[in-house]
Amino acid sequence: MYKRIALLILILFPMLTRGQNQTYFQYRTDEATLVFFDKNQSRYIPHMMRNFQLGKALHQQIWTTDSVYQSEAPLLLLTDWEDDGNGGATPLPRSLIQIGMAPLNMSYYVAPSGERYRQLFKHEYTHTVMTDKYNLRDKHWRSLFGTKVCTDNTQPISALWSYLCVPRWYAPRWYHEGIACFMETWLGGGVGRALGGYDEMYFRSIIADGEKLFSVVGLETEGSTMDFQVGANAYLYGTRFVNYLTKNYGYDKLIAFYNRTADSRTFFGSQFKKIYGQPLRKVWDDWKQDEQHHQQANLAAIRQYPVTPTTPVTSKPLGSVSPLVYDSVSGKAYAAMNAPGKLAHITEIDLATGKQRKLHNLNGPTLYDPAYVALDTRHQRIIYTTNNGKWRGLEVYDLQQNRVVKRKNYQRIGNIVYDNTHDCLYGLLSNGGTQTVVRLDSNLENIEPIYAFPFGVSVFDVDVSHDGTWLSMTRQGDNGEHTLLLFNLQEFEQAIYKPVELVTWRDANLGQFRFSLDDQYLVGSSYYTGVSNLWQINIATRQMEMLTNANIGMFAPLEIQPGQLLALQFERDGMRPVTLKRQVVTDANAIKLYGQAAYEQNRDALEQVGLLRDSLPRIEFGDVYNHITPYHVLKEMRFAGAYPTISGFTDADSWNHVTPVLGYRLAVNDPVGLSSIRLSLGISPWSHNPWKNRLHADLEWQYYFWKLKAAWNHTDFYDLFGPRRTSRKGYTVGLSYDYTNSMISPYTREWGFSVDAYGDMDALPMYQEIAVNDVKSLQTASIYGKVSKLRKSLGGVMDEQGYQLGISGYGYLAGGTFYPSIEATGDFGTLVPFDRNTSFWLRTAAGHNFGDAQSVFGNTYLGGFRNNRVDYRDAFQYRTALAMPGADIDAIQAHSYAKATTELNLRPIRLNNFGALFCYPTWIQCSLFGTGLSAWNPGTKHQMYYSAGLQLSTELVFVNYLKTTLSVGLGHLFAPEGFAGGRHGNELMISLKLL
Repeated sequence: MYKRIALLILILFPMLTRGQNQTYFQYRTDEATLVFFDKNQSRYIPHMMRNFQLGKALHQQIWTTDSVYQSEAPLLLLTDWEDDGNGGATPLPRSLIQIGMAPLNMSYYVAPSGERYRQLFKHEYTHTVMTDKYNLRDKHWRSLFGTKVCTDNTQPISALWSYLCVPRWYAPRWYHEGIACFMETWLGGGVGRALGGYDEMYFRSIIADGEKLFSVVGLETEGSTMDFQVGANAYLYGTRFVNYLTKNYGYDKLIAFYNRTADSRTFFGSQFKKIYGQPLRKVWDDWKQDEQHHQQANLAAIRQYPVTPTTPVTSKPLGSVSPLVYDSVSGKAYAAMNAPGKLAHITEIDLATGKQRKLHNLNGPTLYDPAYVALDTRHQRIIYTTNNGKWRGLEVYDLQQNRVVKRKNYQRIGNIVYDNTHDCLYGLLSNGGTQTVVRLDSNLENIEPIYAFPFGVSVFDVDVSHDGTWLSMTRQGDNGEHTLLLFNLQEFEQAIYKPVELVTWRDANLGQFRFSLDDQYLVGSSYYTGVSNLWQINIATRQMEMLTNANIGMFAPLEIQPGQLLALQFERDGMRPVTLKRQVVTDANAIKLYGQAAYEQNRDALEQVGLLRDSLPRIEFGDVYNHITPYHVLKEMRFAGAYPTISGFTDADSWNHVTPVLGYRLAVNDPVGLSSIRLSLGISPWSHNPWKNRLHADLEWQYYFWKLKAAWNHTDFYDLFGPRRTSRKGYTVGLSYDYTNSMISPYTREWGFSVDAYGDMDALPMYQEIAVNDVKSLQTASIYGKVSKLRKSLGGVMDEQGYQLGISGYGYLAGGTFYPSIEATGDFGTLVPFDRNTSFWLRTAAGHNFGDAQSVFGNTYLGGFRNNRVDYRDAFQYRTALAMPGADIDAIQAHSYAKATTELNLRPIRLNNFGALFCYPTWIQCSLFGTGLSAWNPGTKHQMYYSAGLQLSTELVFVNYLKTTLSVGLGHLFAPEGFAGGRHGNELMISLKLL
């Protein structure tokens, strides 16, 4: 037996060590290690490191110098996995900052920005300082464990150790993003969300409509789903509240609140009360009142002059909406939209009636501008981008055939516009942090690069003149200034690539400018007055004129008839299409930004924030290039800490009795996380088992998609709570490969296989209640494949529509006999029309065993909800193939089976301002289900089982990041005569899903 295991590992070990073909590179200094994936990007590394050093140096000047704290050299992960730039940071287990190279998405100028890498590093390094900075107490715990402990759902006690190591990580998102947006603004000389016109507009819309602001707890519950901005509300509210604290209590107190010092409190809420002398809830309510007064004053200032009248096109806002395109022949407009409770789609709007028609679902929408949309009037086609959160693709919808006629993946082209004069498509191609103007023929088959912008330059909002002469776009400068550019398309044909800089605004944005019908003007929007108003620029004279005095905000104007504009008007629940006259406005007031008030009260401090006291050393490209080395995953593996654990193991005095196991887990991994080893050792001193079964060891090595596992008397924490058990006596050795491809949203493809060997065991690996008496050692092999397209609308708590198809094979080799089996599953769901976020699903499964039905290895065993009372798996286990609520676990034997479950998931109830700062429920949801099972066993009558029930679930959040789900379920079984468990059975399930 042991020779077989050794031979198996020797055969497969070369495949394991080979891993992936992707080559990684690194540049290492005392301050940071930068890892990237393409050596051609090495020429950008000095720029990246310079901006990182600048962000770090500025933060070191701000936060109190503490001899206890020594900043950790973070890992800087440079990626090009999306076509919209982004950043992220985590302190666990080591400090890591991820920077997406692509230009930032500038839709509606939600996030004001200067040079993008400078801004991203200032923002993300704020998170690093806030979460990594420690005092003596935190340092003690980190030293004890040898690391900052990550939470691991297989060992939930790790959450306690993690909180002790990095307590400030476990704070709400508004807490983190509020200070990051504030610091990004003032470290950038006043360019950022703390002085953002979009934020101002959002809160003005709430006050103007007489709606309520979210409470500090309600923001994390109802506030993350109620309107179209979902989780982004954390940025809005967090930045606002930090501005309020600065304005009313001063900059120094704000720094004291966020700083982790020797005398600071561990929990952020306690620290707030220590610094400000009042509970956070009370000060948050004070801010809400102050916000209301501030916005009422702004509204009064706007209304001193006539507000521009508009005519709504639709009866209500549409949520997130892309700039509209318009067909003058049909009188219809087209856009991508995404609203709560509805799946993102391409919509057609009849401007005469306001009637909307859904054309096609939109895969992979982004938050504020779901997709880029272009209209080909000559061929009556809508061209739009898909997979917008990753590498963009293109789809073509034929308006005459009413269907999608072409799909092209991984084009990486956005900001598209169709030139109906020359029958071609223009757009911006993103690759490696650079942008290139490209042209595609009408078939979208040939991509022709036209003009490449230098690295770091961001351009957006492309349009083409009606006569096909000019191409316009906006360029963002290093300090946030915006310049409107014009390219002469005729000069392109003569290889002349010099853009005309039409106009530059240094203190305001220039967004979504498009040509007037006569091509004499560009018409767009700007927050020049603090309000997003519409403006026009005379191309010949370069004179700018204001077209609206908007109450809240106007965007994306398009002239549809001479003197008439179609635009998007902002409201709390999203953008609403409106029409208005194109008429010059001569009188309008500027409003006061909330961040401006914070600045005026702390002028000296905030002007010093972004000033560097000591110059940084110059970084030479040659020095960088000569020190770039390959990133070898195995060579980079380092000790990643160790901590005590507790788990459970089956005891000898009773099959249903589980004994505690005291243990210790240690980890080794590489900084990027491509390879990790976890070793757990334990002992069960109170067990009645023989001593050979009181010692426990589990080893897991994950390397890319490969996983090598070995165990002696495998333990499981959740076995302590039952009724489902996965701990097993004896040994197991296994190797598996699991591959997932989700590059095209929302499609996912998964496949994998595994081979395992077991010995000295007492139960089947998959079925805890099926004892193994005659065979003590066996081998198993499995293979599976799965495809899915699962979607949920804004505000949903689970997948609401789509399908998931899977097929798997499993086999035992026991006692010299092979017992193969096969199983297929198919789930199909759809949103129901009568209520938001309510879905109906049909879940099916069928399986057949080819082995001897008289052997325990030749059957499938079903039954039970299959949740543990404390669990880490998905809370809805009744959806799995082996579940049958009402029956005991593994009580139903089937040599072949077919099963179908119908399920109605009701709209979740969102809770607002219920709970404490450290613990609160977010939603309550009810699912109703009914299941039918056909079971076939040779020599017996075909049997039918039925089950009906419900499950009520609520999500609970502890210390803001530890999400758990409490579920209560009731299932009733209708069984055939002669069933061992009786014809009727009831099962009450109570389960708490941790982490």
